[in-house]
Amino acid sequence: MKILLVRPHAYLPTSRWLQSMLLLEPYAQELIAGAVQFPHDVRICDLAVQKRPLKTYLRVLKEYRPDFIGFGGFSGQYRTNRELAGLAKKNLPGVLTCLGGIHASSYPADCNTQELFDIVVRGDGVSAIKTIINAMESGRPIPETDWILHTGSANFDRLSAQPPPPLHPDGINTHPRRDLVDMSKYYCICYGEPNQKLKTLFPKIACVRTSVGCPNRCSFCVVHFLANGKYLQRSIEDVVDEIASLPQEYIYFVDDETFINAKRMRQLAKMLIERGVKKKYLSWARSDTICRHPDLFALWKKAGLELVYVGFESLEEKNLMGYNKKATSDQNRKARKILLDLNLNIHAALMINPDFDKEDFEIVHKTIDELSPAEFAFTVLSPPPGTEAFDDAKNTFICEDPCLYYDCLHTILPTKLSLKLFYRYFSILYALGAARIPPRINKVKVPVKDFVKLFWGGIKFGRYLHGMYRDYDRKYW
Repeated sequence: MKILLVRPHAYLPTSRWLQSMLLLEPYAQELIAGAVQFPHDVRICDLAVQKRPLKTYLRVLKEYRPDFIGFGGFSGQYRTNRELAGLAKKNLPGVLTCLGGIHASSYPADCNTQELFDIVVRGDGVSAIKTIINAMESGRPIPETDWILHTGSANFDRLSAQPPPPLHPDGINTHPRRDLVDMSKYYCICYGEPNQKLKTLFPKIACVRTSVGCPNRCSFCVVHFLANGKYLQRSIEDVVDEIASLPQEYIYFVDDETFINAKRMRQLAKMLIERGVKKKYLSWARSDTICRHPDLFALWKKAGLELVYVGFESLEEKNLMGYNKKATSDQNRKARKILLDLNLNIHAALMINPDFDKEDFEIVHKTIDELSPAEFAFTVLSPPPGTEAFDDAKNTFICEDPCLYYDCLHTILPTKLSLKLFYRYFSILYALGAARIPPRINKVKVPVKDFVKLFWGGIKFGRYLHGMYRDYDRKYW
């Protein structure tokens, strides 16, 4: 049997720009491919790296002629996946199509489209592909469960309304098939240390996952909903073996929350050091975790940690309480100091509420000053598709297809300011943040071509943000 796994290309200009700064390998597809055993054949079609994605996709369909196609992605990619599935059904009428990923898992009711998708998978795609292959190989019907849904079935609505299925051990212990993609196409942005001269601002990178799930319940995050309260961890030895085997110097940890188990992460860092594994790491961490375990981050600095992504969200207590962040503004400030004292670069994620007025944006200006130097990212608070908050807000959405606009930059809720003024102020935040990135403050020397790419890319992105109100109906301008 021939199996094709597809990562869709970016649809919105904002998403395409973000990929120009950080483009990671199609890790979910690689993991699922790792579960496909001989004599079955599997390929990955990563349209995110293609200049002409639809042309490439049609060529792959014609040449490979798969029996099964699996699509996956976020809510903002659902429209693209629908288009790709339609092309598959048109060109290969007998092909079995499946939709998985974040959108299918969190909002399956939106995916019951029988003419495009035959089945919808919620949760772990690794275990699902094994079940699907076994059924197709033996000629039996694919089982219908709360995590493998048949579109058009009378049971679809009832099964999709159940809580997400628990995580399966297969998903965490399977190794990715990186041999199925061109790893030279994936990169990150890293800033080096003060006064350092970098070979490149955009080094090649590989992803590693050590755990799945998160015990926290931030109001804007869907992770705890998808993991159904579970938290699974790989063995430390297995993680170290994988990292040591990778030729890439930079490693991006794609855990939902890497440092939840401080004892385990301390053991992992020590084992990497003892084995002489010399890599540079990028990872997310919560500010309260950093405050509780500063010694852990000092150890990881020794192991090679270079950039820490921190969801500060805000330095205002009222905002943090509204996000159910369970971290304080004092912890945010303390975490920043701990990381900077260790010469660790910071990616500071800040949240912007749709009901912000001019004074609220000016408070964020002061936050930028206080948290710099850092790489800043600003996201607009939106209820995650599939959650109760999303259902409660459905009558107030200001866009016909809210899932399409779920890219963390477009608002799907009405703004207090006019959209034109809201996005004018929003674009100013990115301009202020760009002036305070580590290379500028720390006098890091970067190649001219990389600086030009970063500079002109930022200019184009800023212009688009400034006029992003035009993506909406004129009545909201």
